[in-house]
Amino acid sequence: MPAKPKAGPKWPKDAIRLMCTPNLVVFDPCLLPSLILRAGNFYFALIKCLRMRNVVSLVFTFCLLAFWEAASQAQPFERFITRRGDQLYDGNTVFRFIGVNTPNITGHHDGYQNTNPASGYAYDPMELTYEMESHFKDMAQMGVTVFRTWGITVADGTGKYEALVEGPKSYNETALRRMDKMLELCNRYRIRVILCLVKENNYWGGTKAFSALHGGGDYYTSAASKAGFKHLLTSLVNRKNHFTGQRYRDDASILAWEFGNEVPNDKVEWINEMATFLKQIDPNHLIADPRRANGTTQMAQLVDDVVNRCPLIDLVKTRQYPNYQGSVEQLWEVCKGKRPMLLDEFQRMEGFEQVLQQVQKTGTSGGLLWSLMKNQYTGGLGGHVLFHSYGWGGSRWPGFDSGDYFNESKNLMLIREYSYKIRGLKVPPLPAPVDAPFLFESTEKVYAALKWRASPGARYYEVERAKSKAGPWENVSGDLDISFDLYFYPMFTDATASPGESYYYRVKGKNENGTTPASNVIGPLKVDRKMMVDHLKDFSKTYAHSPNLTISTEAWPRLRQTEEEYYQAVRTASSGSGELVYRADEVKSLKVVAFGEGADSLTILYSPDGQSWNSSLAAVQKTIRSAYLSEYSGQTNNPLAKCTYAVDSFPAGTRYVKIVTANAGAANTFPWMGRVYVGFSGSFH
Repeated sequence: MPAKPKAGPKWPKDAIRLMCTPNLVVFDPCLLPSLILRAGNFYFALIKCLRMRNVVSLVFTFCLLAFWEAASQAQPFERFITRRGDQLYDGNTVFRFIGVNTPNITGHHDGYQNTNPASGYAYDPMELTYEMESHFKDMAQMGVTVFRTWGITVADGTGKYEALVEGPKSYNETALRRMDKMLELCNRYRIRVILCLVKENNYWGGTKAFSALHGGGDYYTSAASKAGFKHLLTSLVNRKNHFTGQRYRDDASILAWEFGNEVPNDKVEWINEMATFLKQIDPNHLIADPRRANGTTQMAQLVDDVVNRCPLIDLVKTRQYPNYQGSVEQLWEVCKGKRPMLLDEFQRMEGFEQVLQQVQKTGTSGGLLWSLMKNQYTGGLGGHVLFHSYGWGGSRWPGFDSGDYFNESKNLMLIREYSYKIRGLKVPPLPAPVDAPFLFESTEKVYAALKWRASPGARYYEVERAKSKAGPWENVSGDLDISFDLYFYPMFTDATASPGESYYYRVKGKNENGTTPASNVIGPLKVDRKMMVDHLKDFSKTYAHSPNLTISTEAWPRLRQTEEEYYQAVRTASSGSGELVYRADEVKSLKVVAFGEGADSLTILYSPDGQSWNSSLAAVQKTIRSAYLSEYSGQTNNPLAKCTYAVDSFPAGTRYVKIVTANAGAANTFPWMGRVYVGFSGSFH
């Protein structure tokens, strides 16, 4: 009997379904888990096709692969957001949103001095290859569709930061490319931006610095300053994005221009002049009122201004802080039927969800949390209290234990929930983090002191250790919350390693719904000690302490004063010296971080038995980072002097170390001891 002819190719249903899936044409990062599943189905289909050993099958398969690659790339926004009456529209669909402010994203800086000396600035600018995109990945996981920048940088003569505006009609191309990158990522992640320009407040250069660059005089009335601002508008509107080739005027990811942050409410003539000019050169984009209303009386005045004196302004704004008057419902009643209303900033301890409920219930177009902070390229989380005005700071997605004092995690999850609800969408499960951390080499050569780039969306981390690069791997950290160790500290030190052994390390990020792939592997690292870090959350890791020491958990203003040291052991005011004692089978090294007014404040003693104490150490290395003015509050609640005391080795047989404070009898409580590192072998007692 002749052989039965082979049937023609029978394409797997998953391959056809993949090719016809409409939501792959415009990539939404929130759909990442389902896309990964579809990608897996596609490659399963690919294998089946390859097994057919059919040329047509292979050609079609590679066409599918090309389609997958193309479809996975997000397409630019095609439609500009428009205004009709008191609502915003995306095409014919009402456009509403819950989002965030991102004060660092366009090249603002960390707020603490010398966080990354390699940048060449006292304040570290946004890094593009990791920091900025991790910001977008955080927002995508939150379901955010709109964010607001906080203004551009303007040279003030200090040279401490990277200024976008360097002089009259002179702009920093490097800083502009940060904005280019931001807009590229806006389109890739399908998140729109309200682009704020010259701030009225003068952090990193604002209206005063801009006016000074243009000959002085009043920023809002000087002909030179106004001409300079119009030149800035023209330069931005006509700028060709370095990464996309698209001009800003044609980029629909820009939801609206905002001339500045906190422009005084009486500058209506200046606003109208600039709005008229901008609409002539960029008729595509909306313009947000750069002022903000505090209460219904101010809102009524702003709305009247916009309707009768500045008709080209599309959005009016208000805020919800403890010092702002009027509920969202009351403020909306003033705007209703006249202009869309936006909460351009809000944050509060009490009534947080009530604000979101009222935004959703009324016709309010959107609300933006103040604020979302960034991860650090050099490892760890970015600072969050630099924008402190009340008893909280900026938020770090997805929320951490150190932010419990202002309901960080709870409130971020509410932002995520309402970002979907306001669009009439079902809230999807929280996606698992997918990016593996990047682990740096140990910052110490004789023990493991590890830092890594955070995985967007990771709530905890697992540090794994092995004696072979191939494993087996052991979790030696448990579920590690890294938020108590700002980026200038190690995020993990190994307190269980065996001295004399060599180890490899790797890290994974995780949340409640999954774990990332493992990071790169570092090692081998031969250790000669274990390392215990005491954050002084309590006295549980000390062997003894004097009764006049207490633990401070004060958040504001102390977090700014200590560059986010969450706990400190402090003397009772007017009391004698304070003492902390640590004990181990053998103490090998000690490091203490303390804060105060800069004078010598600590003495280190050691003992073999805890009875006879010796202070004749060969060398106590002391480094001082001097106090400096706060960008936000000057000499009020500014970062204090930070003193680090380090002893690299003790005489053999040392089992006890004692830290003794100076300032006995002083009316203040200095020095504040922030953290202690004890290197040891054997057991820690």
